[in-house]
Amino acid sequence: MKRFAVAVLTTLLLTSTFANLAGAQSGDIKVIINGVTQQYTQPPVVSQNTTLVPLRGVFESLGAKVEWDSKAKKVTASKNDDTLTLNIGSKLAYKNSNPVQLDAATQIQKGQVLVPLRFVSQSLGAKVNWDQTSRTVTISNQVNGSTTDINSLSSKPLDAPVTKVTYDTYYNDSLTYEDAVKLAIADSTSVKTGEVSIDQAGKIMKETGKNIDFVPAEAGDEAQDKAFKGYAQTNLNYEAAKKNLEMTKEGIEYNVKDLYNKLLQKQNAVKLAALNIEDAERKLKVAQIKRDNQMSSDYEVTQATNQLTQNQAALDKAKKDLDSAYVSLNQVIGYKPEQRYELKDKPVYSEFKDNVETKVSQVLTSSTAIWLSEQKVDLAELSLKLYNFNTPGNTPYEAEQLNVEKAQYATEGTKRQLEEAVRTIYNNIKALESQYSQIQAGLVSARSAADMAKKQFDVGLATELQVYEANLKVTTAEQQAEDIVTSIDTLKMAYGKPWVLQGAASGAQ
Repeated sequence: MKRFAVAVLTTLLLTSTFANLAGAQSGDIKVIINGVTQQYTQPPVVSQNTTLVPLRGVFESLGAKVEWDSKAKKVTASKNDDTLTLNIGSKLAYKNSNPVQLDAATQIQKGQVLVPLRFVSQSLGAKVNWDQTSRTVTISNQVNGSTTDINSLSSKPLDAPVTKVTYDTYYNDSLTYEDAVKLAIADSTSVKTGEVSIDQAGKIMKETGKNIDFVPAEAGDEAQDKAFKGYAQTNLNYEAAKKNLEMTKEGIEYNVKDLYNKLLQKQNAVKLAALNIEDAERKLKVAQIKRDNQMSSDYEVTQATNQLTQNQAALDKAKKDLDSAYVSLNQVIGYKPEQRYELKDKPVYSEFKDNVETKVSQVLTSSTAIWLSEQKVDLAELSLKLYNFNTPGNTPYEAEQLNVEKAQYATEGTKRQLEEAVRTIYNNIKALESQYSQIQAGLVSARSAADMAKKQFDVGLATELQVYEANLKVTTAEQQAEDIVTSIDTLKMAYGKPWVLQGAASGAQ
């Protein structure tokens, strides 16, 4: 089954890859705006000999305000006295109500609206250059090609620096956890098989029960005893089929919760990786300015360049991990591998308060796995009670006694495993809560330091880089806290029904 799942996942990934390549060439186009290399969740592409760039990332970097109407699938951008409107899938845009013919229709890829590169100069009057050899787009709207100098790093008015990276904003769809569970259950072959198994077991039980006239108290007529034992087994099969279907659905609920929350964490990882790239770019620019002014050596520039390269590699990996997380959830809920959507449910922190001993008792009472084990004990005891010593070739009575003992040991083992799982999950939640408290305490200091850096910048005692790094520490801690809350949310579901940790894998098939 694992090999089959891997093969299916590989096929889906390859299919998605080839589909994307068939429509557009992307991934190696660099965009530089006013001297700053940009990073986008969806890179520019070349489609039908037209270069398409992410609208929001480019326009906002050039000072425009961008708004998205998800119902109308319309983008509105404004700067100074100019207003631009575009509809997805259309080759016609409007500037101040005047039509502008586009080289290619606008489109959405990975949550980003892409527009023809030439439209940037048509709409905002920016200077645009496309270098085919290096596959680089250079865009500038600065007067006389001005660039940041070393004095500007400590003197110009500044709002808190923010990243140039554009995140997934334009989604064709959104997805709640509840809807994801419904989709996964509807798409699950295990659920369909379970429903058929219930129907099958019910028909068999009904048939085998036709000739049962009484419940034997001890061994008697061999044929009647055998018929009753058969009926008891089919009755157990029927009840077990219903229990197993319930457990399968619970496993799916947990599996979706796990994948949904992991996707949230991968989105955070992309955001942090992008922020770290901008930090590295700022440090590299400072190092270059200092070197050009003979305030440092080439070594510092080399170190900053290497750090930027490492951060770019980290962002590439984070993007691939995010794509894989989408594919994993899509596979479970029946979506196409390339489908992207906004996650609507984000866990909120609340202190976990529960009596673990009480929970252990509840789990041992409500567990389907324990119920099945106890039923097997009852069946083994029934076989022992109806044992007929006069039947030739029967299993030795002592062996039947050992079957009872084996069933009892299996039940005890299942109870111990679930009890251990409850305690382990509880301890893991508490450990994460402790980490969360530490991060919150650190956030207080980080926010205070960021406020101080901004005040010092305003009076010329700190650089733009120092302000950005102070804000980056705040953002990093906030994202770490969100990831911990997400992990706690997943564990809370497993805490109430620890058997889902085993049922999730099979229930998702």
